[in-house]
Amino acid sequence: MGAITYHVHFRIIGSAVALLLHAGNSIAMFLALRGDILKDPDIANLHATQYRYITIWNVAFQIAYSVMNLVCDIPLVLKVKEESSSIFYILKYVRKYRKIVYGGVIFPTGITITLIFWPFFIINRELVFPAFIDKALSYTSNHIMHTAIALVALWELIFLPRSKPRSHMLYLAHMAGIYFTYIYVLLANYAERGSWPYPMFNDLYGTIYFPIVIAAFGLIYVVMYFAQWPLTSLIYNNSSRYYKRTEKIR
Repeated sequence: MGAITYHVHFRIIGSAVALLLHAGNSIAMFLALRGDILKDPDIANLHATQYRYITIWNVAFQIAYSVMNLVCDIPLVLKVKEESSSIFYILKYVRKYRKIVYGGVIFPTGITITLIFWPFFIINRELVFPAFIDKALSYTSNHIMHTAIALVALWELIFLPRSKPRSHMLYLAHMAGIYFTYIYVLLANYAERGSWPYPMFNDLYGTIYFPIVIAAFGLIYVVMYFAQWPLTSLIYNNSSRYYKRTEKIR
């Protein structure tokens, strides 16, 4: 029971911190994108298209996952007798699905965004996060959306014991849903507004490099997915008796 409580408590801490970070930052962004600042056409466009950024999608994913984590883990800490209610019976299946959501959404999406965003930002920020955004969003907000997301994903990697699945189909299906839906949103935004959320695509669209870059991002996404399993095995020796003894409850 000691080892189980150890991981559950740290997951709860991680989820609570993630919720506070993202909720606080979301409120700060909401307040920043109001009033006279919207007279700036660049900021007005940012406000109008804010939900078409993959970063914002990922924040929503992490908020939803953190809530799922708390719902799954708090009853364990409170030592609720889960057999006594059909609601808690459902939790058994939610906990199983949580691992699919983490492996197919939270880890690959968060890590991919961080790994792609910062090299572009350092080399030429105008490609992904133009300087005019600083008028509305702080340096801290930028790091919460593009750095903290990776820390949230890695924290969960450490404290959510898992084993490599026999089939990756469900995980990859979640990723494919996100990837192709987002491509559709990008194209729909261009059709509607004649511009792209990320300025890099303004120069790439209409050239052979546009599909190449889109495919390259997809490849990185898949690579990050598969990278989590060696890391998981490194953290948790999944063939050990320790893992088998604790996996059922976590």
